[in-house]
Amino acid sequence: MAVEIAPVTDAQSAEYHKSLALAEKDPTRALPIWRAARSLDPDSPTLVAHEALALHGTGQVDAALALLVEAVGRWPRAAHLLNLLGVCLTEKGHYRLAERIFDGLLGLDPDYPNARGSRREVRRHRKRDVAPPPAVRAAVGAALAEAARRAPPTLAMCMIAKDEEDFVAGAIESVVGLADEIIVVDTGSSDRTVELAREAGARVAFFPWTGDFSAARNASLDHATADWILVLDADERVTPRSRSTIRAVMEEFRDAADPRVVCVRIRNLTRDGVFIGDGFSGRLFHNRPDMRFEGRVHEEVARGRTDVATDYRLDVEFDHFGADPEVMRAKAKDARNIELLEARLAEDPEHLMTWFYLASQHWVAGRRVPALDAFERVVDLFERDPSRYGLGVRQVPVPYSYVGLVRGHLDAGRVDDALRFGARGRVRFDDNPDLAFHLGLAHAAAGEAEAADALLERAAQSTVKGYGLIGMHDRAIGEWKALKARGDLAFEREDGETAYAAYEALGDGLPEAHPDRIAVAARLVELASRRGDPAALLRHARGYLALRPGEGDVAVQVANQLAAGGGLQAAYDLLTGAVEAHPALAERLDVVCTIGGIAEQAGEDGEALRWYERAVSLGCEDPRFWLNLARLLARNGDPDGAREAMALARRLLGEGG
Repeated sequence: MAVEIAPVTDAQSAEYHKSLALAEKDPTRALPIWRAARSLDPDSPTLVAHEALALHGTGQVDAALALLVEAVGRWPRAAHLLNLLGVCLTEKGHYRLAERIFDGLLGLDPDYPNARGSRREVRRHRKRDVAPPPAVRAAVGAALAEAARRAPPTLAMCMIAKDEEDFVAGAIESVVGLADEIIVVDTGSSDRTVELAREAGARVAFFPWTGDFSAARNASLDHATADWILVLDADERVTPRSRSTIRAVMEEFRDAADPRVVCVRIRNLTRDGVFIGDGFSGRLFHNRPDMRFEGRVHEEVARGRTDVATDYRLDVEFDHFGADPEVMRAKAKDARNIELLEARLAEDPEHLMTWFYLASQHWVAGRRVPALDAFERVVDLFERDPSRYGLGVRQVPVPYSYVGLVRGHLDAGRVDDALRFGARGRVRFDDNPDLAFHLGLAHAAAGEAEAADALLERAAQSTVKGYGLIGMHDRAIGEWKALKARGDLAFEREDGETAYAAYEALGDGLPEAHPDRIAVAARLVELASRRGDPAALLRHARGYLALRPGEGDVAVQVANQLAAGGGLQAAYDLLTGAVEAHPALAERLDVVCTIGGIAEQAGEDGEALRWYERAVSLGCEDPRFWLNLARLLARNGDPDGAREAMALARRLLGEGG
């Protein structure tokens, strides 16, 4: 009897492999991970595209082309596949066929990044076209014909709004050309929200506010007839680069019989665009009667449904301006949200997510005591029975409640409490860089430098991957915060080598507006000077002077050190560059005399005399300067000038007693 083993498919495990591959920057190492992911989910055109991209990145263009030609026959409207196919055809010299691909791609998605530029480029080379194999030409032609024949999935943008005249038009404009239906349900505006929404192209309906966000959201969904729903708030914007991904998601998961919620990244910003933080929210899903919101506040669609797939997308982003504390105060959103969250907890006092939302609401408003109480309820509920909670809870509310507890107690000076909660958190989330960072600061506050340094180093070197990518990480910790904290700690305890290594690794990562940017640059100059590394000293001195071009004292000190070590040209270039960047330095005697002295040491008497003449015009009265000038003039055949300089030197020496 013949026995066959059925192939195993597992979309969730494929997503995990995908997240690992995305974190791998080397395409050679990423390629087998993509292949493993595709073996687990062979029906995903996204995974095919990533495998093809990895093949291309390793120079296997023919293999990538073969994979893509086969794939577009199956998924002719998959924009990412078509784009990669166009790239591979271009690299093989099949310019005319590549042009057809890019034409077809723009017909499917007029917003596709770089597609117009790619089409222009291949048109420039049409005369040098290399005919593709007939089978490739036929397969591509059939795929393009099928793509044109199939109707695209449709999209309804659904919004609820009340008194949002400052934001609503911008939100609608961000989906014009993407959404087939734009639906705004007004819940009782007294300003121009309704008028502005209609002017921007929305169909406006009305629903009386009942204190329940889900009820209002679901009322907006009832007006939609499109295949897909995109939920957008008035104070949010779909980012331009997300439009193509939204189209690609709808194409890939066309079948509403397999319902799916796509969680998008919400980038919280102040009104003037300063990044506050981010998180994920389920905003894109099939339009089905059973896909509805639940929860009075922080509502979720298809909550608890095991038959609905959840897809966290890093490449779909909304910019959210309503998290600005000033906006929340102006619209009384804080008091409203607190009231709704407390009402929900009165109904279900052990609902972990609601406690987390309550903690976050208090935290943003600056109410640390109730925020810490609520964060503690989160971790207590989780520790009581971790098995009750799924991936989403484990990746966001739980670890970031530990983070909030460490931060809050540390800010209040309760170092022991910060250490206690940090230790509890590390038992389960030892790989969380945010927890490592803030716990490192707590150990530093406790005077435990070695433990602090180890945690800060771990936070700086951590690479968020796997399911951790859906967490609400502070990306600045990996980019600069941990390195700066480690450098500051080492500098304070006079560990110059560790401080220098941390500040060096920081590089230009510190934000331009950071108040310590100049201090770090100054420390790098000091540390490079201590280490006796002329090249590094010159590099860091230039970096410091770029920030503080008028700091002549630093320029002179560094130049003298470089010159003393034989780096006359470097010293000269540093000072003359500083003068060029900040001409006022040419009015400082110490700067001018130092430049002249360095030129003289280098044997460039003419250049030295030019700078010394500048010193004379500035009224230099240092007898040593005049004595040296007398010697230089005599050496260069100007006895009269030398006598005058010597006479002035004697007079100044006499006046000095």
